[in-house]
Amino acid sequence: MAGLPATGKTRLATSLARRLDAVLVQVDAIERAIVGAGIWRNEATRTASYASTVAVARANLSNGLSVVIDAINSRTETRALWTDLADELHVDHAFVVTTCSDRAEHERRIKSAHAGVDGQPLTWDQLIELNMKTAFWGDEPRVTIDTAKPVDIDQIVASVQDCATHESAAPVTAPRHTPRRAQV
Repeated sequence: MAGLPATGKTRLATSLARRLDAVLVQVDAIERAIVGAGIWRNEATRTASYASTVAVARANLSNGLSVVIDAINSRTETRALWTDLADELHVDHAFVVTTCSDRAEHERRIKSAHAGVDGQPLTWDQLIELNMKTAFWGDEPRVTIDTAKPVDIDQIVASVQDCATHESAAPVTAPRHTPRRAQV
């Protein structure tokens, strides 16, 4: 999974994991556990969260289980973790990138309940800042889902399976458009 907060990543990741009978591993849940254990939240805890998620994913994939990773994956380095792991273990992979094209709906989601890992509410300005720091996509296999529209889980599963098994093919959708970054 990949996408900004409040784009429906976790809800979709949960549905996909159930449908695919896969293990769901959430970077934010691991980070909350690390912080809850009394470790100061900083870049090191975020790095530890991703490293822990890789270890959990590796263990499950090595045991023949499918895995859905729920994470923002806004940086090239974090996306490379999953691509490298899939290459290492010789398993198919694809990113499901969630977006919310309806700005009013996205803002409503942010305001209604979305909190950061530290439990503090996320603001629209923080979301815009994160969006501005998001690395553009390269040739990673991906399917983009706009959660502002009705979501058909069967269609998403089929698209993900097709994308994951045909890495040499073009992404199922085009990379995010530049004007989306400029919204304030």
